[in-house]
Amino acid sequence: MLLIPLACNLLLTIGAPVAELSPASVAALHASFDPSLGALRAGRVEAPAVFGAEERSELAAAQERSPSLAALRAGFEPTDNEWKWFAIGGAIILLIILL
Repeated sequence: MLLIPLACNLLLTIGAPVAELSPASVAALHASFDPSLGALRAGRVEAPAVFGAEERSELAAAQERSPSLAALRAGFEPTDNEWKWFAIGGAIILLIILL
């Protein structure tokens, strides 16, 4: 049973000889190197973009125009649509209990 992994490992290490790259191939590989590819690497953390003064003023104006934004933030307040579904659900439960 131990001979199979040993044989596979032996075949991989003996395998075909590796040809060295020619100087032209090395130059072509270095020419195709793109440093911006490092930004696409997984696990890289980027700092969030900082809001400018103009963006902050636009957000403040949007918050003043729409009071529903404050309701959606930290404090939970059901919307009119959610109250409608609560009422429908309650009516169904009441109907099931009565039957």
